[in-house]
Amino acid sequence: MYKFFCSIIFIYLIILTGCSNSANYNDEDIAAIVRGEEITVGELRFLYPDDVLLNIIEGTIKAKLVVQEAKKMNIDVSKELEETIESMSQYPPNHVGTDVAISIREFAELQAKKFGIAPEEYYKKYIEITTETSLYMSAYLQEILGEPVDDYETYNKLANEYLNELVEKNKDEIKILINN
Repeated sequence: MYKFFCSIIFIYLIILTGCSNSANYNDEDIAAIVRGEEITVGELRFLYPDDVLLNIIEGTIKAKLVVQEAKKMNIDVSKELEETIESMSQYPPNHVGTDVAISIREFAELQAKKFGIAPEEYYKKYIEITTETSLYMSAYLQEILGEPVDDYETYNKLANEYLNELVEKNKDEIKILINN
């Protein structure tokens, strides 16, 4: 299960990679509308550094579509969400000097500063949001593509192809309102 969860997170991160400048947008601006559901610039800024906002919109749309599809299929991730948040939402204390802990603290501190909240509070909310999306993606893709086997590279490729088809199928219900 751990390898599968890491695989899904890897897919999610690949989908959301990029670099750009978003200084021209306010938090209240609508970045995209997916089947009538708005994604604001503020929601994106909460989850990602400002320099990547404009290039992660397509990946965010894919994730939003998957969550919508999973909910339509009555996929429930609430139990896994609660368990995962409990195990992952511990903010790394300053005395932990691993690269991962340092990276988490640096990211959380920068993001929390933007919103005027404590890094621990930011990190907890960040983990809740990203974990819920990842769990929906994992459960949905497992329902559609089946359980992954040892060949995660092939599974990830199939998953990305399927997600691209899902976007194409719904292109008339997707509006991107920000641009590079």
